[in-house]
Amino acid sequence: MTVIAVTSWEGTPEAIENLILGSKASAPVHEKMGARNPRLWRAIAGGGMESAFYSLEFENHAAYGAFTDEMLGSDWWTEQIVKAAGAAYPDLKNIGTTVYYDAIQGA
Repeated sequence: MTVIAVTSWEGTPEAIENLILGSKASAPVHEKMGARNPRLWRAIAGGGMESAFYSLEFENHAAYGAFTDEMLGSDWWTEQIVKAAGAAYPDLKNIGTTVYYDAIQGA
């Protein structure tokens, strides 16, 4: 069953541009840790220009769990999330991560 983790961000225009750069650099790191199809989603119409959504896909819940264990124990987490994202606050805010499963494919 496919699982997708979506992290929501809000920020100033400059902070969102920096998030784009950070996401481009982070995508290969996340793929090395087992994630697939990293994407940073931005609104093209209808508002929400202050928001961005970073998504990662996983084969199943176990793959997501293994990724999370590796990520939280990594130097990348300390440098990019704890330090860099922390320093960008309040211009850039991590709203949280929601994990979705594909209800059409089933559990």
